[in-house]
Amino acid sequence: MRKVTNLTEMEDYLSIGQLARFTGVGIHTLRAWEKRYGAPRSQRLSSGHRRFPKEEVLRLRAVSRALESGYRPGNVAAKTLEEIEGLLGAQDPVSLEPKHSHFGSTQESREMTLENWMEDIAQYREGVIRHSFHDLWNRVGPLNFLVGYIVPFIEKIGDGWCDGDVTIGQEHFATQLTNNFLSSKWRQLNIRKDGPKIVLATLPEETHSIGILMCAVVTSLTNFKIVFLGPDTPVKDIVKTTKNCQARLLGLSASGCVDSRKTINQLGQIRRGLDKKTNIAVGGKGAPGVSSGIACFDNLPDYYKWINKMEE
Repeated sequence: MRKVTNLTEMEDYLSIGQLARFTGVGIHTLRAWEKRYGAPRSQRLSSGHRRFPKEEVLRLRAVSRALESGYRPGNVAAKTLEEIEGLLGAQDPVSLEPKHSHFGSTQESREMTLENWMEDIAQYREGVIRHSFHDLWNRVGPLNFLVGYIVPFIEKIGDGWCDGDVTIGQEHFATQLTNNFLSSKWRQLNIRKDGPKIVLATLPEETHSIGILMCAVVTSLTNFKIVFLGPDTPVKDIVKTTKNCQARLLGLSASGCVDSRKTINQLGQIRRGLDKKTNIAVGGKGAPGVSSGIACFDNLPDYYKWINKMEE
């Protein structure tokens, strides 16, 4: 069957499947954008079916171009074609050829990559996402991979779950896939290390492991040997393990899901239970701004600088 690429050859109204095929924007993404940004806006025909006007094709191709240029979906998803082309400073009209996005290509921007990941999570395409993870890890490096892609990806998953665009099953699928990838990477780098030890853990009742796994990846870029305790570790066991393995450093992750007063109290217990020569770092949204005798971080690059200084 001959492909239809010219607007004049299309039906006046398109199904969401047709719109996705003509624009290269996934069905899940189209639905999420309509719900969140009010565009593309579907119309109910006299037959009762919901359809999209064919004029959305060129506009959505322009949206895709804007994402590839680094714009965020919230800034362009609802704009008119003229407004988007004005943003891009476009001299040539948007191509009438259907856009086929090549996942993981070097031209693909961060925003488009994140949107593609969200679409693939909705379809449970584990192999596609893992391939993209590996590709980006190799192209941009571990730290840029975490800061530029994994952190905003996890935020998108969380926002999607809160807005009802991501199911609990999809959230668990995305989290486990990401956790497994990060775990495999830091363990590969850690296995032959023979430097001073660092214990990594989260505090009691802290069940989220993504933060401490990202910390492990960053730490594995140094010469420190990681002793990984993981999530929800009792205070007494954190202290005991740090002493028993004679670790020079202790790294903790706090997501903010636990009461801040309890977090501060537990950090105080740990600080008092360890020798003052043992350096402690805590990071994450739940990390206190200031804590006596403890280094506090709200981003990975600052933690990376700190642990490199500890290595000197």
